[in-house]
Amino acid sequence: MAIRCPGCNKFASLSMNDPEVNDLEVDESGAVSATVRIVRTSECCGEEMKEAELALEADVEIGDEHRGEGHALEVKEDAVDPIEEGGGRYQKSYYGATVSFTVACECGKLERDGEMSDKVAASEMDELV
Repeated sequence: MAIRCPGCNKFASLSMNDPEVNDLEVDESGAVSATVRIVRTSECCGEEMKEAELALEADVEIGDEHRGEGHALEVKEDAVDPIEEGGGRYQKSYYGATVSFTVACECGKLERDGEMSDKVAASEMDELV
């Protein structure tokens, strides 16, 4: 269903903005989690029209030698890439994000790369107007 842009009141085509990563964390067992907000804006005025919040999770193998005192884990965001799939005639469109990250131990002897992603159907995104 087409929605009108609140800025100009015209039916608007939507474009995907860069995903916003929030709350990127790692726990002592190597479980990485983040929330990612994806937004689609009107092409005419850039007004936010639809959004979705994704809860991403991944596990990183850290081994028993990197647990306990002196082995605090840190996670760093390396890259965030949008996902846009489908959209052909009679096909569902999906939007989401892939987050690449690195987990490191404070002892300096562990560094692991990882990736987590999720997507949602365009029809399941929340309308903001």
